[in-house]
Amino acid sequence: METITVPAALDALASISDFIVGAATRAGMDDHAVWQIQLAVDEAVTNIIQHGYSHSEPGSIELACGVEQGEFVVTVRDRGRRFNPEEVPSPDITSPIDERKAGGLGLYLMGRLMDSVRFEFDEQRGNLLTMTKRMGQPSESAQIFELSGRLDAVNTTAAIERVHAAIAAGARWMLLDMSQVHFLSSSGLRALLLVRKQLLAQDGELRLCALQPQVQEVFTITGFTQVFAIHGSREEALAAFGQGHV
Repeated sequence: METITVPAALDALASISDFIVGAATRAGMDDHAVWQIQLAVDEAVTNIIQHGYSHSEPGSIELACGVEQGEFVVTVRDRGRRFNPEEVPSPDITSPIDERKAGGLGLYLMGRLMDSVRFEFDEQRGNLLTMTKRMGQPSESAQIFELSGRLDAVNTTAAIERVHAAIAAGARWMLLDMSQVHFLSSSGLRALLLVRKQLLAQDGELRLCALQPQVQEVFTITGFTQVFAIHGSREEALAAFGQGHV
């Protein structure tokens, strides 16, 4: 495990970033995974810096990372105020941007970017955060489904019937090509949310690609661009799964 100890100060963020990027790269993580780990760690340490210690008694942050049993593991320890993730409200990612309450987004991002996030507290040793990221590619290829026409109250059920059948059969990594979808209503959005929920429950992943402008606008208006992983092309989406082809 590689280790570093830095002051709990915003000036240390650059050093922390360099340390994490270097370690993850040396471990063989691809560029996208390195970015995900970097952002998750940045969110964690920024929270410690801003809320863990009092300004009159600044402390330090200890980081360690390395590969264990096929996973890239990052630990972050501080001896500041006790942190309880159960006390952090879930972020509002559905209301219009100017109506959303602050808070919880950093923890939400950490959970979405990493495969596991675990918090522990000990009176003597303080707060310990452990995050892991699986190495390598998904064990199975992403399945691609092409949707078309109108995703509305009438047509959505039939349009995604094959998708639900694939999930029931065990599919976990799924890409929906939306290039031929020219109309999307709230009914279609709810159906896509259900697909995403089912895949997440199976530790899977849903990605969308090639949205037409009017469909993209629906996601933007509703704020769902922050919920779904949306890509400009199949190639970009498949690269984000960690694979170049199916």
